[in-house]
Formats: sequence, structure tokens, C-alpha cells
Amino acid sequence: MLFAGVFATLAVGVQSVPGKSTIATDDAMVNLEFVLKYLPVTVAEDNGVGNEGHGAIQARVQALQNTSYTTPNCQLYSSSTLLSSTASASESMTPNGLGKACSYSSGKSYGSTGTCWKVFAYNKVQCCNACVATDGCTAATFETSSQDHSGGFGPQDWEGFGIHMPDVTAAKTTGGLSVAELKKKYDSRLGDMSKFDAFMDYSVTFFVYDLQHYVDLFSSDSISHFLGQWTDGLGDAWYSLIFRVPSSTYQIELVSLMQPKVSNSLSSMEQRMSDAHCDKFRGYGDHPAKVLFISSVNRAASDMDNVDDVQTNLFKAKTTLTVNDGDVIRKCYSYDTDNDSIGMPGPGGSLDEDVCFTKRSSDAAQDAIFSVKDHEEMLWAAHASTLGSNPSSTSDKYTDSHYAMPMPSAGLSALSSYFSSNDPYPITKSTRLAYACEQNYIIDPTGFSIQPLGQASWPSCTGLLFV
Repeated sequence: MLFAGVFATLAVGVQSVPGKSTIATDDAMVNLEFVLKYLPVTVAEDNGVGNEGHGAIQARVQALQNTSYTTPNCQLYSSSTLLSSTASASESMTPNGLGKACSYSSGKSYGSTGTCWKVFAYNKVQCCNACVATDGCTAATFETSSQDHSGGFGPQDWEGFGIHMPDVTAAKTTGGLSVAELKKKYDSRLGDMSKFDAFMDYSVTFFVYDLQHYVDLFSSDSISHFLGQWTDGLGDAWYSLIFRVPSSTYQIELVSLMQPKVSNSLSSMEQRMSDAHCDKFRGYGDHPAKVLFISSVNRAASDMDNVDDVQTNLFKAKTTLTVNDGDVIRKCYSYDTDNDSIGMPGPGGSLDEDVCFTKRSSDAAQDAIFSVKDHEEMLWAAHASTLGSNPSSTSDKYTDSHYAMPMPSAGLSALSSYFSSNDPYPITKSTRLAYACEQNYIIDPTGFSIQPLGQASWPSCTGLLFV
């Protein structure tokens, strides 16, 4: 059964250019260590030397593609013994600290003593960066193979969806909460994650074949997580696991058709993926690396009418899921660009990724801590103070909380016309749609940003920018 399942997954086509979801952080190395240890991801090729680059301390990883490695290939060590020659092609290294390259030794290994754990890496530099991020790592050995890759600017077509947590130390959160203060709000609302909370809608959803691997791993290491169940349009049962990357506000939801074996009954949830994605993933099989397949980027929202108006009439997005049961309104959208000229550099192409928004009836006790509306108002207050009257400012830390994917040219054109007729500057606390020149960001009604992949041009920004 495993062989057949692996073949089914490996036969699935690989996307050409990965999208990403980014959340601003202030503890990048703790974040990076966690995702590398527990998820089938690699350090992003453009993460910088010693995890510093793009003016930030970087925790950027990319999901492992299903045609790549089946087992981790970068061994981390908590103590390094003498190097010894090895019959296999290996690259060993010792870290020299944040922002610095490792010292390398070719054709040698540190062996099997003093080991921590293994992570995935496409090359020795990624393995080095994994060691730099891991507390107590003194050395690493990278096992080379024909699957290895290196080089290129930006996300590569051999990398999967990006999970990014940058700490742009020079950027500001003036007017809003600091990242540390925002994390405390999440701490208070989420607790041990045993009960569903509206803030879990701030997440990214991936399909996995079987949740049991992650349930067992997280339970063994006492990692807080939520488990729930829901049905799709065909009435089939699906299961969700939601967890939070430690010392961050980055949350990930894993969904599967396979019911995990747990002692407690599972909470009921509304449909979490579009029927189209359920139909697609229904045929996927298992994979030795337990790979992740992106489904959606998710936001909680306080004003669904405004969100829907912006997504439908300005972004020209297509609705892929609508749930409205009175207490919960959830809508998902697709930026379908298959037949659209998006002016993408490189391989280009449409990414089958949704963007979902959810509004829930108020939970008075939880909302007294910090509500979804409070979250939105805080982000917009920070945008107002850092961007103000200057769309070219690069000091806004919370624009780092964004997703990136191709957008329809019709939507980018409509937005450009809208901003020309409805100048959002100066941004105020009451603004609910704006742009910033850096990365041609769009700031949506929730206060989160979007990095549109394609040709975008906003008023007061210089020229037409490919991002």
C-alpha cells in the first residue's frame, strides 16, 4: 500500500513558481529551528548568509516538493567529534554565527555521535543555515545527492510554498503593538490550543495525506495543537490540525481525509477547504517525507461585506467556497490567472492557492482580551503611523505580514484605477484599503498586506514593477 501511495503522490505535477505567506517576527532563529525540525521544509535559497539577508534576520523556509528528497539529509550535531573521510559524498561544516558563512570540509563526516536531528536541505549552505538557527548546534554534515540544487535569485522552481518569518530590525510598529506585545495577545487568546479560537483563522492551510505523523510528533514533544473535523460538499469527513510556530503569530493548519487516532472526541468545524481542493487532494497518496501541499492563506475578518467587495470587484477574484451558517461566514477566493497575462518573469503560471476569510460571532470573553476588530485596528494604526503620507516609506514592519501570489492583470488594472481615483494617502486609522510602493504591496481591509506577483503600478510609485 505504501508503494502505491507514494507513486500516486509523486505523480502529482509540481508547481512552477511557489507562492508564500509571510508574517513579521522578532524571534527568527527560534521560528526557523522549529519549522526545520518538525516540517518537511528547507531553508529558502535566498535566506542570506548565516540567515541574514534583505535587511533582516530571516526565518524563510520552502515546503519540500514531492519529487525531491524522501528522507532528511542534513545531520545537525550538538557536539562535534573528529571529522572522518566517508565513502559517500558529504559536506561537513561548523557555524560561525549569525550572518556569517560556515567553515566547510568536503568529503568528510562527523559520524553518528553527538547528533541532534536531521533536517532537509538542497545544498550545504542551507544545511549551514539550519545549524546557525538551531540552538546548541556545533556542526553539521550534508549528504549530497543528484536531487541537490543551488543558486538563483528569489524563490526557485525547485522550491515549494514559502513559510517566511523575517525580522526587519530597522522597521517599526509605531502606532500599533510591537510584535512581542501582539504575541502576548495571541498567547492569551489561544492558550493551550485545546479549544478552537477565531484567531486560528490567521493561518495557512496545507493538505497532508495523514495527520497521525504530526499528531504523534507534537504529542510526544508537548507541542500545543488543536484537532477538529468537518465535512466537504460531498459529505466526506475531513480532519484539521492547527498549531502555532513558537514565539510567533504564524499558524499552520494541516488537513487530511485520514482520521487521527486520539482519545478525545474532535470538535466540529465548518468546511475549511473549497470543494475543488477537496476533490484535488482526495486522490493524493502518501509520501515518505510527509510533504505539505498548499491549499490556502487564511485571515480572520470583521467586515465580510467589505472583504468580498474588494476581492470580487477590485481584485477580480473568483469565489471558491461560501459558508454561512449564521455564526460563521467563510469565503474563499482564487486568483485564477491561467488565461490571463500577468507578466510574470521566469516560468510563471497560475498557482492553485486560495485566500480565505472568516467572520465569527463574537466570543465576549475572548474578544475582551483582543478581538479580530482590535487586530485590524491595530494594524491600520501602525500603517497610519509608519506610512502616513509617504507610500515610499520602508519603515512599516507589518507590511512584512503578507502573502504573495500571481494576481489577474484585470485586478491589478482595476486597483491602479481605484487608487488613482481614491487616494488612500494620508493613511489614517480608518483606512481599509491602501498600497505601499515597497514590493508594490496592497494592504487589504484586514490590515494584512499582499505582494502581487505580476505587473503592478500604483500612484506615487515610480514605474511599473515586476515582483
